[in-house]
Amino acid sequence: MSVPRLRSRAPRLAALLTALAAASCGGSDAGHSLPERPDAHAVPFGEARTLVTRDGQYRLTWFPVGDAIPINEGFEVVVFIERNDEAGTPVTGAEVAMTCYMPEHGHGMLREPRSMEIGKGRYLVQGFLLHMAGFWTVSATVVVDGLAATADDELHL
Repeated sequence: MSVPRLRSRAPRLAALLTALAAASCGGSDAGHSLPERPDAHAVPFGEARTLVTRDGQYRLTWFPVGDAIPINEGFEVVVFIERNDEAGTPVTGAEVAMTCYMPEHGHGMLREPRSMEIGKGRYLVQGFLLHMAGFWTVSATVVVDGLAATADDELHL
């Protein structure tokens, strides 16, 4: 199965990395300026990740829109949900909730993401904001016919 991927942040990431490299190559009089928000940058995500819920009922495949996770900037995630059986039937009409938590710091995100179904087992989760680099746990909960199932993942930003 192919999950569509969007690459809208790649040019911005390349520009940011170029600016950071230029700024680090010279002394104070190198003539280069740092990005306007040095606390904001993006970490490449890699391939979409597929998780199985703890109860084994569903497979969730997720990835950030733009192929990277920006730090200290809002972003969106696409989640594809299917039954965890041989047929892999897409799950429609579900509720999806995702949250992230930093166990080493004892806090979660500063926002609560919201989801909407976009068709054929796909859901768009909007409102993510990971405000700092480090180790994050990710929990994705799907509610189908009133029953919740949760899958877990980790991010190292």
